[in-house]
Amino acid sequence: MSIIRVGYGDFTMLKYIESLSAADLERTVGFHRGRLAQGFLIVALGEHETLEPSDFELKASTRWSGGAMSNPAGADIRDILAARGQDPEALKRRVAAFFARRGGNTPAKVLPNRRDDAGCHYPDAEALGPGLRSGVPQFHLKKESGGKAFVVVRAVGGVRP
Repeated sequence: MSIIRVGYGDFTMLKYIESLSAADLERTVGFHRGRLAQGFLIVALGEHETLEPSDFELKASTRWSGGAMSNPAGADIRDILAARGQDPEALKRRVAAFFARRGGNTPAKVLPNRRDDAGCHYPDAEALGPGLRSGVPQFHLKKESGGKAFVVVRAVGGVRP
């Protein structure tokens, strides 16, 4: 079992990505078509790791690049939740408890073998076309978390450079 230290970045939950093909992962997570053609890893939070509410940010959905929702007010998810009468910090505590249940709720991310370059872009939901459903819950592991150990649960293609 390979362990990879992830310092920060966007993630979702294992149940949404563990069995998807490369093309379905690209559409669901928001990668440019072909980004995963050189292979990828799916990694999940290590067994002895936990995420505290202070370790991550709520980022809405992968339907929007970086989980930044497009809306006229320009508000982020915290503002939208507060406007709905929800307490974002209380929600983060519930989400952290949900992650702790493990199984499909385990935090997970896709690590493409192809690194970011000028040819990579991340389409928003509108670029997917009518009738194509995309988007899964998205969160952001903060640098201040100190990084977390993730375990490789699936490897497709060659080794990451």
